[in-house]
Amino acid sequence: MPKIHHKTKGDEFAAGLDRMPPDERVGAEIALIVDAIAKFYGFERMRISPVENAAGWAPLGRAGLLDARQPVFCKTRNGEEILFPVSAALGVVRAYFSHRMQELPHPLKIMAEAETYALAPKKEGARAEKEKRADDAAAEAEDMPYVSRREWALVMMGEESLIAETEIIQVIWKACAELGLAYDGVELKINATGCSQCRGSFRAALGAFLRSRVARLCTVSRRDLKSRPTKVLSCRDERCRGIAEAAPQVLDFLCDRCKKQLRTLLEFLDEARVPYFLDPALFGEGSWFGEIVFVVTMRPDIEGDAGADGELHRDDQGAPRAPVVIAEGGRMSRAAAALGGKELSVVAGTLFLDALADEMQKRSGDVLIATDVFFIQLGELAKRKSLEILEILREAGVDVKESLGRDSIKVQLKIAERVGARYALVLGQKEALDATIIVRETGSGMQETVSQEKLIDFLKKKLKK
Repeated sequence: MPKIHHKTKGDEFAAGLDRMPPDERVGAEIALIVDAIAKFYGFERMRISPVENAAGWAPLGRAGLLDARQPVFCKTRNGEEILFPVSAALGVVRAYFSHRMQELPHPLKIMAEAETYALAPKKEGARAEKEKRADDAAAEAEDMPYVSRREWALVMMGEESLIAETEIIQVIWKACAELGLAYDGVELKINATGCSQCRGSFRAALGAFLRSRVARLCTVSRRDLKSRPTKVLSCRDERCRGIAEAAPQVLDFLCDRCKKQLRTLLEFLDEARVPYFLDPALFGEGSWFGEIVFVVTMRPDIEGDAGADGELHRDDQGAPRAPVVIAEGGRMSRAAAALGGKELSVVAGTLFLDALADEMQKRSGDVLIATDVFFIQLGELAKRKSLEILEILREAGVDVKESLGRDSIKVQLKIAERVGARYALVLGQKEALDATIIVRETGSGMQETVSQEKLIDFLKKKLKK
């Protein structure tokens, strides 16, 4: 496995991993929502180690389960090789065996948040360019930076039925709904990739089909065809997309067991009223997920990028923009056997908090998670009085959000609507002098002026309705 090169530009390198306050705030509030929903469904929180013993993860590498996200290694002063977490879900599975959790009542439902690291994928042509450069060490440092992401993993162990996938998908989908995203370009895609018995026949048929059309494939797909032909099915090149549409589909090669598994999962999701799409191009090659896999994606939200006919967003080269993956999951039994040396039924789903927060901010600017009350101030005197009133609201247990840095009432009212506030508290120059405040219903626009002394009682009565 490749190892991280330590020769980097310190300040620039670290800055790429920093999270600024808006990102951290949104990520923390997303985590709170996911945590509450997961607890309701019986998941218990645990904390996984920030480092792992590299030797214990070698079987995963040999099995090709870390090809899609290659770990970052380093050595301690005494020569011991360690790696940083590459997956929160894998960390939970490793902890299962380390702490002999097989002795506990099953199924076990665990959730864990973790910062994970992996080597950044090389750009196309990077190796050829590197060979032309004299300073190989500098080239390697540039080509092999690592990337981090904050993950929230939901892991169910010891449950063989498809209810495991259903519950995990349910938690993720409900979290999207609580965040106001369930119908905002968010899609759940599912595929059955086949077991060891039926996977081989499909890949043989797919490989033969693609080899007969290799001259029409793009350069990247020709390379993928040699080792991972299923990656060709998700290539964004127009020529490859046309070929993929006519290619054999894995659903036609599934054994009776795999067909039943997929059918059962879809029936569960129908009962739970979770919308989904079957995506025969979804395989997660080189990942620790298999048999049943799923992803939750968001459509890129870039102003002016979509045509009036509603076509896909396109990048600078005119190719469709890839949807942003905010969650993924599936069966992890093969990975569990590699980590622990024993058979274990494992299903996991992972939310990518950074990607989710980033997309929310693109849609909403200053993202504030839903609240009942939003505080609006107008003028210097009102702004100075705001902190005192906000503290009174906090002590009274009233959940309130604000944007004190804004001066425009129009902008602040838009933010109040965006976060779903039922009431807006408006403090202007006159109200600051009179010790009053305007309580405005954001839906109807009806408002009334209330004494600041009576504001708490007034709000609590309103919020009970």
